[in-house]
Amino acid sequence: RASSAPLYDESPWDIVTDVAATLAETANVISGEGMLFDQLNPILNQREEMLVSHFNACRFELVTKSTTESVGLKYIDSAKSNARPLPMVVQIMQAIMYILGHQQRDVSEWLKCRKLITHHLFVEMKMIDIRGQLKVHKLKLAHGCIKGLNSGDISLEVGPQALALWKWVLMVLDVQGL
Repeated sequence: RASSAPLYDESPWDIVTDVAATLAETANVISGEGMLFDQLNPILNQREEMLVSHFNACRFELVTKSTTESVGLKYIDSAKSNARPLPMVVQIMQAIMYILGHQQRDVSEWLKCRKLITHHLFVEMKMIDIRGQLKVHKLKLAHGCIKGLNSGDISLEVGPQALALWKWVLMVLDVQGL
């Protein structure tokens, strides 16, 4: 014989009330966690900024070391001594000079720019405080110098040393958010 007992022991009203109470408790928990998250969010953001800063500093140090080791002063001397180097070499060297903070009037013409290139170039490159914000105007000028360049053309036309310097410029611009 089939039982005529209801499937649920509670009335529909009781079920709706229980569901509403459960939803209210869930909302309180979510709200409490949201407040906790709001309190932790600045701390988490600060830690993320610190990690990104450390990562960028390490990246800068590694790329700069690799660049200075692979390029060498011999290449820098040959670029400087050339009265009319290939345009790509000029663009890359001008970008580096802008990143190092030199004035546009001294960098825009190759005859003036090459006077800025010394045996201390690699030391200057290493001394950049990458954790601080470099001058945005100078970074934009550097970006403008190398905007149309690509790795394939640089490799084929001017070689691996110029390619390494170009990659260093790209890394600095990337780390600085440009």
